[in-house]
Amino acid sequence: MENKELFQITAEGYNCAQVEQYITVLKTEYKKVFEYAKAVEANNEKLKKICRSLSDENKALKAGGAAPAAPVAAAPVAAAAPAAPAVDPALLASVDKIMKLSEEIAKENAVLRAKISK
Repeated sequence: MENKELFQITAEGYNCAQVEQYITVLKTEYKKVFEYAKAVEANNEKLKKICRSLSDENKALKAGGAAPAAPVAAAPVAAAAPAAPAVDPALLASVDKIMKLSEEIAKENAVLRAKISK
């Protein structure tokens, strides 16, 4: 350690009780960071899954009348199928924004993992 004033010095060296207390604090902080990183990773995976499904649905809508990602209950044959609604540009922008945020979360996750591994 560079900071030699961090612990009191006794005749036999550093004060062992202070050093052990400091190590305990470091372990606690490391555990908090590790748990936070795991939570961020789990949240990142959830967001990626949502983004993938939205992206697939978006591609299907752009293809013009392609089947939606999730199966829809069968409608009676006699009922006429309504025309596909026009894709709202605000919705497309929202999906793009979610995808960008998901990528940023993935980058933040990588940074946290790098910090933890040091």
